[in-house]
Amino acid sequence: FRYNLKNVDELTSLEDEIRYVRNYMKILKTRFGSRIDFYTDIDETTLDIMIPRIIIQPIVENAVYHGIEMKIGRGTVRIKVETTPKRLILIISDDGLGMEEDTLEELNRKLNHSSFDYVKPESEERGGIALVNVNRRIQLLFGEEYGLNVYSRRNVGTDVEITLPLIQKE
Repeated sequence: FRYNLKNVDELTSLEDEIRYVRNYMKILKTRFGSRIDFYTDIDETTLDIMIPRIIIQPIVENAVYHGIEMKIGRGTVRIKVETTPKRLILIISDDGLGMEEDTLEELNRKLNHSSFDYVKPESEERGGIALVNVNRRIQLLFGEEYGLNVYSRRNVGTDVEITLPLIQKE
């Protein structure tokens, strides 16, 4: 709760953001028990990289709510971190229900559209509002070459790739 009270436009370390997500997953584990697994694949040398606050948790929440909650049996959410000389790439994956191709195309169109036309009241929204909001925040902070891409296959799962500039902690 305290983490949420801080300014979301501030940058935080990847370590703090991952700690926040792990705490969130502990809460979900009380609800889902052994039905949900959570893994991270993070090189410790990347933990001091600075990223926008609260960009991973909404994606993880979507993975659970849209991918795993309705799935029969166990589900897994995984966070993988990769770097290039100038970029940080976060991949949040689930092995949940996945999306139909037309739903995926519409979501990626919303993410790639440079205006706020797609941000509608939740009552009118078909889905993806959390992803669109995270994407817009990233693009407002760093530019349109950064943000989210979504890959999904029905009954296989979904990957959300977040691309950010590589900003080392001072």
